Amino acid sequence: MFRNIFWMGLSSTVRLGTGLILFVLIARHLGSEEFGHYMFWFTTTLLCSLIANYGLGNMLLKEIAQHPENAANILGEALSLRLFLSVIVLMCAAAAAILIDRPELLFVFLFIHFIDSLSETFYATYRSLGFYARETRLATAAAVAQLALIALAVYAQQTTEVVALAHLTGRIAQLALILPSTRRTIGTFLLHSPRSAFRLAIRTKAYALDCLLTNTFGNIDNIVLRFFSGVDVVGIYQSGMRVFQGGLNAIPILSNVFLPTMARQALQKEKKTRSALVLQITFLTFGAIFGLAMAYFSNLIVKLFGEGYSSLEILLPLFGLLFFIRFFAAGWGVILISENQQTYRAISTAIYLLFALMLGSYLTYRLHAQGWLIALILAHVLLCVLYMVRAVREGYAVSAKISTAFFVTGVLLFIPKIL
Repeated sequence: MFRNIFWMGLSSTVRLGTGLILFVLIARHLGSEEFGHYMFWFTTTLLCSLIANYGLGNMLLKEIAQHPENAANILGEALSLRLFLSVIVLMCAAAAAILIDRPELLFVFLFIHFIDSLSETFYATYRSLGFYARETRLATAAAVAQLALIALAVYAQQTTEVVALAHLTGRIAQLALILPSTRRTIGTFLLHSPRSAFRLAIRTKAYALDCLLTNTFGNIDNIVLRFFSGVDVVGIYQSGMRVFQGGLNAIPILSNVFLPTMARQALQKEKKTRSALVLQITFLTFGAIFGLAMAYFSNLIVKLFGEGYSSLEILLPLFGLLFFIRFFAAGWGVILISENQQTYRAISTAIYLLFALMLGSYLTYRLHAQGWLIALILAHVLLCVLYMVRAVREGYAVSAKISTAFFVTGVLLFIPKIL
């Protein structure tokens, strides 16, 4: 397990580093207002692409880990569903394009997210089969190519649309690297019929709902902020969110390492309790290190983005605390998936999201971006409680007590910077 964590950690570091540099370059080049437009459409189209994503990553991890001999068939089925849903979303986008102000950004970013979804389907297959080193090599090569293309567009002082196209080109290069590697790894895989894709959609609907609700949190914020505070606030907020989301990439990476193990040990009480504690401490440690870095080195982060982003400094400690709490909730979320509690996760996330939207809308109106972050912090505490209650019922009381003690200690470390 720890060897896999090393490879996934290396992959995460490369993605985080290149991703942060990439968005810093874009933010400095475009300025806060145009960067606000860029990120508004980047995240809004990500919400649309969640329909095509359908939450199949966790399904792939679990089913291929349990049935590795059927990997090619499961992969082909998942790809078919994602392609089918992508076509439907694109058709809807084409109809809506006449009503929006930046249709070119809408389509470029939709394609970026769709290609990302396809690439992630292959990556999830690698993780399920234990090919972490292979994924790390591919992800590293793709990340470096992506950064080079964006840097070239920024150096040439290109427009927002051209920068977005460079972003898309990098994603296409990533998929081009993955396809031949996958054929060498698992052999030939075939796409399935629409009927087979539809059956998969019915069978995995709980994963889809959970994915939609979970990922809405990180992307609906732009809509709320633009409505109450304007596009320039979106640009400031999203500069902090790029750092936040960069670190957040570790959640699916750590989940991909722990979920297959937890799924295999779900019926073994002693082993699953021990693994759950290791999982929680790992999540909390990473959440604390990265979150505290955001809080205590906020001035250095602001310097990366430039003078136009000075107001970001007061937001970063809140981002850091939210990051730490998010990782605590994510650890429990992985445990619930291993216990086949997808429906409960979806219900809990729906409650969390409703609470965040109601409180967030009010606080954003009064306090702008700070208000939205405070609302998300309180909503995530609620989500942690909901997850833990069910996990304790499933036999994880011991790990709940120990991890909660670590959690409370970690929260106290953020108080001096927030106050």
